[in-house]
Amino acid sequence: MKKSLLLLGLFTITVGLASAQDSPETLFAKKVSLEKIGFMVDPGVQLSQVAGEGTAFALFRAGVIFHDKLTVGGFYGQMLNDIRPASFENMLPSNAHMDSFQAGGFIEYTLFASRLVHFSFPFALGIMELEIDEEGRYYDYEEAKTLFFEPGAQLEVNLHRFARLHAGLGYRIMGAHVQEAAGVPAAGNNLTFQVGLKMGLFSIQNFKQN
Repeated sequence: MKKSLLLLGLFTITVGLASAQDSPETLFAKKVSLEKIGFMVDPGVQLSQVAGEGTAFALFRAGVIFHDKLTVGGFYGQMLNDIRPASFENMLPSNAHMDSFQAGGFIEYTLFASRLVHFSFPFALGIMELEIDEEGRYYDYEEAKTLFFEPGAQLEVNLHRFARLHAGLGYRIMGAHVQEAAGVPAAGNNLTFQVGLKMGLFSIQNFKQN
C-alpha cells in the first residue's frame, strides 16, 4: 500500500513539473502554422554544358514554402537538344547522339521576399542520366547515372503577388556514379544559368491580408 502511494505521489509530481515547463527550444523559433505555409510551381529553362557540349534543359520545380523564406521540393529537367560529344567521332555512327534528364530534390532560402527585387539561394541534390541514342536503329544503349549537387544564387522580381520572375547562376558538381555505361562520357562539372517563373500561393497569410 505504501509503495502504491509513493509511486502515485512521484507520478503526480512528475506530471506537475512537466506541465509547468516552457516549450522546448526548437530549430525554428516560431511554430509553423498553416497560414504561414505556401506552395509554388516553377517552369523554366537551364543552360549549361554536358560532356563539353552546350545544351538546354526544360526544368520544372515544385515545392512547399514555409514563412515565405524556406522552400523544400523536387525538380525534373529534360534535355531539349540532342548533343554529339567529340568522343563519338571515332567510335559511333554519325547518327548517334546523346540525350539526358535530371531529377531530384532541392531546398531554397529566400531573403526579403516582400521586396520588389530580392535574392534566393537554391541548393539542388539529384541524379543525372546520360544515354546514347542512334536514329533509325532499334538498339538500346545502356544509361549512365551520376549523382550531383548544385548550389546557386537567383535574383527575383515580384511581378504579382502570385508570380515571381527569377534568373541566376549555379554550379553543377558531379559526384559518385550510380550506374556506368561503356562509351558514355562524363557530364563534367559546369556553370549553369537558369531563368524561370515561380507561380503559386507563397503564403496563405499574405493571401488573406489582401
